[in-house]
Amino acid sequence: MSAHSTVAVIVGSLRKGSHTRRIAQALMSVAPASLSFRMIEIGDLPLYNEDLDDRPPAPWVRLRQELSGADGVLFLTPEYNRSIPGCLKNAIDVGSRPPGKNVYNALPAGIVSVTPYKLGALGANHALRQSLVYINMPVMQQPEAYIAAAGEILDESGQPKTAETREFFRTFMEAFARWVEVAGAGRRAERNFEQFMDQRSAVANAYAQGNPAPLDEIVARSGPATFFGPGGGYVTGAGEVQTRYDRDAKAFSPDGASSLDVLQSEAAGDLAFWTGFQNVEAHLGDNPEPVTMKLRVTELFRYADGGWKLVHRHADSASSPH
Repeated sequence: MSAHSTVAVIVGSLRKGSHTRRIAQALMSVAPASLSFRMIEIGDLPLYNEDLDDRPPAPWVRLRQELSGADGVLFLTPEYNRSIPGCLKNAIDVGSRPPGKNVYNALPAGIVSVTPYKLGALGANHALRQSLVYINMPVMQQPEAYIAAAGEILDESGQPKTAETREFFRTFMEAFARWVEVAGAGRRAERNFEQFMDQRSAVANAYAQGNPAPLDEIVARSGPATFFGPGGGYVTGAGEVQTRYDRDAKAFSPDGASSLDVLQSEAAGDLAFWTGFQNVEAHLGDNPEPVTMKLRVTELFRYADGGWKLVHRHADSASSPH
C-alpha cells in the first residue's frame, strides 16, 4: 500500500463506555500506519428534517465537513431490535441529504457490528449495508466482522485478551486499508481535480510566456493523445503532441499572460474535462505589438501515474487576433 488515507470512524452507540466504542479503539490501535483516524461524533445531530435544508444546524454542517475530508468511513454499530440505532441512521440521513449533496457518495466503507451477546449483531450489520448501497458507498465484503461477547474479549486497557482476537482485528484492518486505497482511488482523483485546475491555469500562463516545461509535466507521456489547434489541423499520439506543444511555445515572448474562464468542469473516476475560454495576451516572435486572443477550449484529462494528464486539447478562435 502506498497511499495514506484518512478514515472517519462513526460509532452508533452514544454511551461513553460502550462496548462498541471500545472495540473501535482496539481496531484503530492495530491498524496499518497508512491509516489515520478521525472520530465523528453523532450524538449532537438534530433529527434530519427537510425543512432545515436551507438553514442547516451547525452540527449538520460539521458532520458534512468532516466527512468531505475523509478517504473512507469505518462504521461500528450495536444492534437495536435487529437493526441499527436511530442515531446512526440519522447520521446517514444528514450526510446524504439534500439531494445532490451526498457527502458519503463513493466513499469506501467498512462495517463492524458489536454485541455483548452471541449472534454478532448480524441483523444490524446487514441493515446498515442496505442503507449504504443506496447512498453509493462501496462496502468491503470480506472479511466480515461480527463481534460477539464484546464485554469479554478486551482487557482493562482495551486490548484484545487473546492472540486470536488480536490477529483477527489486525487482519480486518489491513484488508480495510487496502479497500480504502483501491475502492477510493476514483473519489480521490475527483477531489484532486479542482486543485489541479488551479495548477492548469498557472501552466497556461507559463506557456504564454514561452515556457513549455510546466505543460510538459502534465501532458500524457504515452498512449492516445490529440491536439486540434486554432490554426486548423491536428496531431495525434502522445509523443507527437508533446513535440507540437514544445514547438509552438517558441513563438511566445516572456512578457505574455494567459487566464482561463472555466464554464464547466467535471471529474468522474479517472477521466475529467473542462471547457470555456482562454484569454491570451502575448508577444509573438519579433512583433513589438502585443497580440490578444480569445480561444474556445475543451481539454480532456486522464488520471495516471499519480496525477491528471492532458490527453486532448481542442482550441479555436473565439475572436480575431488584434
